[in-house]
Amino acid sequence: MILRLLTGMGLLSLGQALGQAEPADDLRVLEGDQRQVLWNVLINQSRQLDQQRAKRLARALESPDALEQHLAKLRENYRGALGRFPEKTPLSAQVTGRLDGGSYRVEKVLFESLPNHHVTALLYLPEKGSGPWPGVLFACGHSANGKAHTAYQTACALMAQNGFVVLSYDPISQGERTQQPKARRYGTTTHTLLNHGSRLVGRSVVWYSAWDGVRAIDYLLSRPEVDRSRPIGMTGTSGGGTQTTFLMALDDRIGPAAPSCYTMQRTDKFTGKSGPSDGCQHLACEGLHGIDHIDYTLMRFPRPTQILAATEDFFEIDSTRETVRDARVVFSTLGRAERFGYHEAEAKHGMHVGHRQEATRWMLQWLYGEPFSVIEPADIRLFSDAELQVTQSGQVYREFENEEDIAAINLRLAKRLEAKRKQFWKGDKAMALAKVRELIGLPETRPKATVRRKGRFQNDWAQVDKFVFQQPDGMPVPALLFRPPNHGNRRLDAVIIADGRGMKRVAESTLVHEFLNEKTAVFTVDLRGFGETLDAGSNAKYQSHSHRTANVGTHIGRPLLGQRVGDLLSVVDFLEDVGSDRVGDIRLAGIHAATPAALHAAALDDRVQRTILQQSPVNSWVDDVVAKPLRSDMVDHVVPGALRWYDLSDLEFTLKDRLWK
Repeated sequence: MILRLLTGMGLLSLGQALGQAEPADDLRVLEGDQRQVLWNVLINQSRQLDQQRAKRLARALESPDALEQHLAKLRENYRGALGRFPEKTPLSAQVTGRLDGGSYRVEKVLFESLPNHHVTALLYLPEKGSGPWPGVLFACGHSANGKAHTAYQTACALMAQNGFVVLSYDPISQGERTQQPKARRYGTTTHTLLNHGSRLVGRSVVWYSAWDGVRAIDYLLSRPEVDRSRPIGMTGTSGGGTQTTFLMALDDRIGPAAPSCYTMQRTDKFTGKSGPSDGCQHLACEGLHGIDHIDYTLMRFPRPTQILAATEDFFEIDSTRETVRDARVVFSTLGRAERFGYHEAEAKHGMHVGHRQEATRWMLQWLYGEPFSVIEPADIRLFSDAELQVTQSGQVYREFENEEDIAAINLRLAKRLEAKRKQFWKGDKAMALAKVRELIGLPETRPKATVRRKGRFQNDWAQVDKFVFQQPDGMPVPALLFRPPNHGNRRLDAVIIADGRGMKRVAESTLVHEFLNEKTAVFTVDLRGFGETLDAGSNAKYQSHSHRTANVGTHIGRPLLGQRVGDLLSVVDFLEDVGSDRVGDIRLAGIHAATPAALHAAALDDRVQRTILQQSPVNSWVDDVVAKPLRSDMVDHVVPGALRWYDLSDLEFTLKDRLWK
């Protein structure tokens, strides 16, 4: 009967559900527009972590030894958050063509960063000679044509003219490296969608991009024209500035680095003009680990870094100016002030001429010992996209029958982890559930919510109380308690219903009417980001309404799913506090997007005697997210690293006879 009702969700009019005298507004609990409340709560937590970070740095600056220890801890935290890399496999590199740019030469390069996962690249060489010359890695921004973008061609050609061997490579899902041909958009959209499955298996698009960069350096150093006795330089703008930032702090072979149009305070980026960015720019738990953009510069000390900024950038210049102060102070305190540089151009976002010249000058200063100004010639010859094509077909997925994109690699890894998951759940159940708590960011001991009653009304079939569960982080969670008329405060069983489409929908359906009886009360609740606190939303290109809130959540180490579990359990806490003389069995119904949270809540808390799960968009992370990378609105349900330990089906199995059928 219950399953039939949940499946049908037959709607009655509001008058039928609550009595003709009750207008729709009577169901609303919170006052005013709540579309920013979840966002504000999360940003406040991110700011608090920023303040803690600033205090740690201030303490570290009290002595050089303390500062060195602080930087070492940052490096440790970063590499732990990024994750381990595999053993290197053969690059299987080949040159597919050559071009003469007059004042420089270009070779078309193909290599495998992972087996059957190809990277298309261009190697820029000085006009004449065989070197060896210093090598520079150039990371491209979010251009559809990747390495063929005119500004990137020009930057690489300019460095080649000044005596460098430069390798420019296509980022994931750009240029000749389309990962999902059926995706709505290239680049930022696909990066974001691929990041969901990547995070679940313990990786990220940051991880894959960094590994591409590591292997690109391997290729660069394999070339006889490159001087292996000197460090490799690295630069790039926008998404390439992102890649430069992450890689320069990871690979010690990189000496001078010049990230462009990226560095600012992370929380300022969240709240700025463009908001949270795409999947290639967010590493889970950065904020929790006290890592801000500028910390990637600090943790690579004493290697020289220059931040390239633009006054009219949507990466707000005031935030950039503020955050580079940390680098100036750190490099100065440790006696190497000259190894940090900051260049500000009056320009918009991108690798414009000022940044191209300054990046080249920085490389000359540290790889040649020649700190001279660079003037870009006006007549640099550039090539068309077709001329720069490395593959014959123009796309690696068409070129190679056995090509593996990131989605395929993730799925293979997820399936390989299945044996580990099974073995893990054969062990101590309490230990396994403790790991689940850790992954979703739910502490074992939770401060209780403050519960406030907001009003009451009654009709001929129910007494309805309005509640707000004010969570410890400041988030208001609205709820409606339905009890039978004339209940006289007698002992009642309780059914908690959470629906991702909101409790108003539940209240307007037949569901409450059918559950409610002389022995049973019904609590409907809007978990954060659902119903009354539905967020204002995110840029549609990311294909997830919760993109912005979910990214801040993972930044602070609190995935949205885990936060919603906490919301649900606060209702259970309340019912327990009311006392067993008035509350009998506690049952839980999770519907639609609230189902994964309900599953976790029931598995983690045996005070929930029975649970029903219905219409879930995700029943298995492997089958419904990793294997289907283009699905929208999956970010709500992603828990970084979860598939190394459990899938949703593992949690469901732990419920066994507690599943309500």
